[in-house]
Order: sequence, then structure tokens, then C-alpha cells
Amino acid sequence: MPTKKPIDTALVEAITQFVDALHQHYYGIKVQLISNYENEDLAFEIAIPKKLSFEQVLETCHKECILAEEKYDLFIFPHVVYETC
Repeated sequence: MPTKKPIDTALVEAITQFVDALHQHYYGIKVQLISNYENEDLAFEIAIPKKLSFEQVLETCHKECILAEEKYDLFIFPHVVYETC
């Protein structure tokens, strides 16, 4: 019987907290896990509607990334883009 790899609960908790926090701030965004760019632990694409401020969303993402880094010792890279229709 194959053994299952234990799930890193801190990683799951960090992802959940990051995504939930963004959804609480901004309705209608889409958050998707993407391949890492360099040395970060996780990278997310955050697709936002055109009506939202790119800079404001990016700033909120950075704040949430800092919280995750402090609490879980994980570096998260947010890649914010406008939704394509």
C-alpha cells in the first residue's frame, strides 16, 4: 500500500489565510497558484476586474504576504494582473 505524504498544515493554513484575506478585501478577484519565478515558496496570480485599483490591490497583497512571511516563514510572490475578457 503506497504511503501518503503528510500535508504541511502550516502551508495549507498560510495559503488559505492569504486567499481568504484577499477575497474579504476585494469581491470578484480570482486567485490562482502559479509556478514560482525565483526563490519564493509560493506564487499566486491575482486577476482583478478593471474597476479595481491595480496599485491598491498590489499593496494589499504585499501586506498579506508580509503577514504570511512573519507568521509562517513563507515567502509569497503576488502577481497582480487585470482580468482578460
